Amino acid sequence: MRYSVLGVFLLLVTLNFGLTGEEILREVDKRVNFDSAIITMRMEIYLPNQPVRIKKMKSWIKKKNAYVEFLNKEDRNTRYLKLNRQMWVYDGEENNTFLISGHMLKQGMMGSDVSYEDALEADDLYEKYTIQLVGEEKYAQYECYVVELTAKVKEVTYYRRKMWVHKTTFVPIREERYAPSGKLLKVQESSEIREVGGRWFSTLTTVSDQLKKNTKTVVVIEEASFDVPVSDNYFTRRYLER
Repeated sequence: MRYSVLGVFLLLVTLNFGLTGEEILREVDKRVNFDSAIITMRMEIYLPNQPVRIKKMKSWIKKKNAYVEFLNKEDRNTRYLKLNRQMWVYDGEENNTFLISGHMLKQGMMGSDVSYEDALEADDLYEKYTIQLVGEEKYAQYECYVVELTAKVKEVTYYRRKMWVHKTTFVPIREERYAPSGKLLKVQESSEIREVGGRWFSTLTTVSDQLKKNTKTVVVIEEASFDVPVSDNYFTRRYLER
């Protein structure tokens, strides 16, 4: 087989440099995005000088929408409804429904280190960030690609993000999120990677808000079913307020 000079050059580029940062991120998307899912999880909230708060919840997810019910006794009157980029909360004790907006978006969900902004984060990273592969290194026991995202628009929660992505499963193992000043704002770490139905994901994720002292939130996935039938009825105000 004969190659042109350009063909040889392109082949050498591919062999020497492999995947680009954007290609790695798109591989991540293929594994963490799904058409639908039903997930049962436990949220452990660690705060200074307080007993661990345990929140158990079940989520029904379809495309960019999600409906969440809490299963633990003290929170059974609270329900969440995510409709694309909006987050609605139903308080059964007050029989009141309200939209999370403005400064409330920066608050932690149920007092956790996971903010409403994090939960509502849009999927358009490719339009908002410049994505670059900056290296490869071992993190914990995992061989990882190191990808850096730098904001190219103002409307972002985090100016810069640095991700360690498992080279085999493309599961993000660690992510650091920074302010424009360079200050580290939040760290997310994943472990206990499992395969379910051909999909790799982490069953244990720890989130730490670096602006707080001695806090962390651990999210444990107890059950997960992906690409299963989920009724559109879940994603309505009527169902939320029933």
